[in-house]
Amino acid sequence: MKKLLYFFVVIAGVFFLSGNCQVEAATKLQVKVGNTVSVKKQNASYKSSDKEVAYVDENGIIYGKKAGNASITIKRGDKQSKVTVEVKANQKKPYFDVCVGEIVVDSPEIDIQENEDGEYTYTAYVCIKNRGEKKVSKVELYAGIGREKVVFECRNIGPGEEKIAELSGEIDDSQEEVKNNKIYVYSNKMVQRYSYVSKRITYDYATEDTTAPVITGFVGENSYNDNVTYRVIYSDDKNFDYFKYVKATDDRDTKVKLTVDTSKVNFKKNGTYTITYIAEDKAGNVSKKNAKIGVRVVSELDKMCSSILKSITKENWSDTQKARAIYKYVRGHMYYTGYSDKSSWEKEAVNGIRYQRGDCFTYYAVSRALLTRAGIPNIEVTRVKGHGSHWWSLVYVQGGFYHFDTTPRTAGGNFCLVTDKQLKAYSSKHGNSHIWAYDKKPKSAKKKISSIF
Repeated sequence: MKKLLYFFVVIAGVFFLSGNCQVEAATKLQVKVGNTVSVKKQNASYKSSDKEVAYVDENGIIYGKKAGNASITIKRGDKQSKVTVEVKANQKKPYFDVCVGEIVVDSPEIDIQENEDGEYTYTAYVCIKNRGEKKVSKVELYAGIGREKVVFECRNIGPGEEKIAELSGEIDDSQEEVKNNKIYVYSNKMVQRYSYVSKRITYDYATEDTTAPVITGFVGENSYNDNVTYRVIYSDDKNFDYFKYVKATDDRDTKVKLTVDTSKVNFKKNGTYTITYIAEDKAGNVSKKNAKIGVRVVSELDKMCSSILKSITKENWSDTQKARAIYKYVRGHMYYTGYSDKSSWEKEAVNGIRYQRGDCFTYYAVSRALLTRAGIPNIEVTRVKGHGSHWWSLVYVQGGFYHFDTTPRTAGGNFCLVTDKQLKAYSSKHGNSHIWAYDKKPKSAKKKISSIF
């Protein structure tokens, strides 16, 4: 007994992605890479100005293939209109050389034979066409023949080429048909899937994800300066944000699970401790990075700073706003005497706040105490030997370090969040006022956010 079944399936003409819109008279559209949008009109034909960016099929379904812009021409009799399509990058996923809409499954055929024992065998053929302009590395058609689940596969189908996939096996009934379930189209690094059941497209990377996420920020050698950490957690801080200056990125996932292990930290004792950041992507790849963090049990100095900060800042302010308020406070509440006790910055900060006088070390100490209590990362900077003694800070705001020097100078100038370039230019004109070990301190951000004069 022999039975032949024929059917023709054009994938592109049967589906829409969830959330995609039906557009009748739009002039501009947006679609993400891997997604579709429809401009279907009755009795119309369609043409894309750039098939590598946006492909449009005979049913008016537009496929986003790579980021860019394309024009879709819609012709209906003597009338013609155009739709401008912006294809937007979809997370970090690359482009598609050939989208699923450019693959045609044509005339599947099944030949069923009965042997002398009354058992049936089949041979099935599927013609797969690539009407794209690039080669497709692989097409897999998942189908059912009776209770059998089968996969037709064609590899390396060139542009405009068609190939036949063939399968053979045993079957229970002479009346079985080939039923398509889903199709996978492998294009460059991606695989696009179309389900004949749900009428939906999904897509992902075509290869296994074996690359772990990358953790950056205040971790490793960049998490501390000598024995002074960039970040300090106070014993009374129950809402410390460990992730404010640390993030994890992945070459595939847009969101990565990031956690922190603080098991080695004694939150009741002053000191420098190691914490470990752990990032895991969706594929289960894990990376770890150590960081240093300082712990401060709240002291008299910290209580004094809290009182000052409460009167000069607001909780919802940015670090930049808080830093400017601290600068203004220190400049406005201290006067220069040329003397300080340099045995301890904490002791001198208490003296500076209490008596409101001192030298550059005092100004630096008070600034450091207030900045640290405000949760703003800062490190000490000193003038190199041979140019006299001077202290100031580097402060981390807006994603970079900026110089922060509250000590007044006879030549004038405000040094609140200025760049290396700004401070070096001032120093060269004013007796080498600020000469520091450039290679031993973080380089400042290049963006100028304040002026000295």
